[in-house]
Amino acid sequence: MHQQPFQLRVCDAFSQPGGPVNADVVGHAGNVAWVIDGATDIGDGPLVDADSDAAWFAAKVGDWLSDRACALPPRLDDLVTNLAEHVAQDFTRLSRRPPADRFEHPSAAGLIVRIEGRALEYLALGDCSLLVAGPDGSFHRVGVQDEDAGDAHLSDHLSRPAPLAGETEDPSEMRARLLPVLRSQRTRMNLVPGYGVFSITAPPPEYVTCDRIPLAEGTRILIASDGFMRLVDVFRAWHPADLLAATFERGVAAMTEELRRLEASDTACRSHPRAKTSDDATALLATIM
Repeated sequence: MHQQPFQLRVCDAFSQPGGPVNADVVGHAGNVAWVIDGATDIGDGPLVDADSDAAWFAAKVGDWLSDRACALPPRLDDLVTNLAEHVAQDFTRLSRRPPADRFEHPSAAGLIVRIEGRALEYLALGDCSLLVAGPDGSFHRVGVQDEDAGDAHLSDHLSRPAPLAGETEDPSEMRARLLPVLRSQRTRMNLVPGYGVFSITAPPPEYVTCDRIPLAEGTRILIASDGFMRLVDVFRAWHPADLLAATFERGVAAMTEELRRLEASDTACRSHPRAKTSDDATALLATIM
């Protein structure tokens, strides 16, 4: 007997900036959904006429996906190069000057899902997360490894003591101290050795995670930026499976309020080391029907 393909039903989606500019984007169209997390600018000001290159780039990726959601390639990883070429053309045309170095290339982590028949196909680049809970009690977290979650790549630098014993380092001072480190790391984007993200250059294939998860009716999914996943990876307030259940019960906005309370209780980032006090937080909830 032929089995009907599943459908993706989005239940909730919410995005809140952690500062003046939101560089996260959330969207869905048909059986495709995504969260894009623009990497905070670390250059000497935006190169395009926008609040930030990160926000501009994330919006471009979201628009590209919206326009092509019904005509994506047979494998999601095949879209990465086409997307990079498309956005690179616009970036070159709109930039006030060429990037000083690779650290000024706009980039973003991202997680894209698509229902294909009775399976969930996903594409992951960077540190966004996908949580999948089956009605049989099965659970998957994909998109970022535990050892890379949160600001793990900066752990050695974040754990350094304040410049003067007994003083608390201001977050803006910490950001200035981290800037050379961030720029050095960012120059390795989409290179080997290095790391893979959406950008104006395509990532090496080994940095692109693309796979499928068999589905059952009633499966629940959560797609989130690393800012939202601070509830798990930085503040350790939730286990991933419990976070998914709580977010379905309370909603993304309510869980984001809990996150902001936790961030506000440690504005100096001392109890819970992180690169900035608050980050853009974005999540999408969906069920499989």
